[in-house]
Amino acid sequence: MKYVFVWVVLFFPFSTLADDAAHIRSAEKLVDVLNINESIDVTVEGLRSVALSQYAQFIDVDNEDEASLAVSYSYMHKQVLSEFYHSKKVMNLIVTLYKEAFTKEELDEIFDFYMSSTGKKLIQELPRIQQKMQPVMISEVKQLQPVTDDLMIEFKKELQRMRDSNR
Repeated sequence: MKYVFVWVVLFFPFSTLADDAAHIRSAEKLVDVLNINESIDVTVEGLRSVALSQYAQFIDVDNEDEASLAVSYSYMHKQVLSEFYHSKKVMNLIVTLYKEAFTKEELDEIFDFYMSSTGKKLIQELPRIQQKMQPVMISEVKQLQPVTDDLMIEFKKELQRMRDSNR
């Protein structure tokens, strides 16, 4: 009995650590095969155009120097976001999220799917699909701008009424 206790105390923590390390490796393999970095790049480029439209609010559009400055700052904005999203901290977070969402076995099954011809095609096409979706989504969101502007105006009025009534 004494030997069983020693075996359990000594082996269990190492077994758990080994299982956890294998689980993490499975999540890392999936993140690698999903080519998340390319998806991040597509997303960041879309955010650059959003940043450019924000900078454009402050410039005289007829002034080429100001327009050029806004474009330059949008690329600096993109660089900051890119460095953040590609950081080890964010990559570790992504791996952790996959690890928490799926068992090691599930991660291995998902990985196997993505290694199939259909999975490889999906990985190849997803960034292109995202790239095509972004201008459409940005255009659609811009069409919502008057509605969201009205909501902001109404919110400010309601907030002011609330503050006035509390005085």
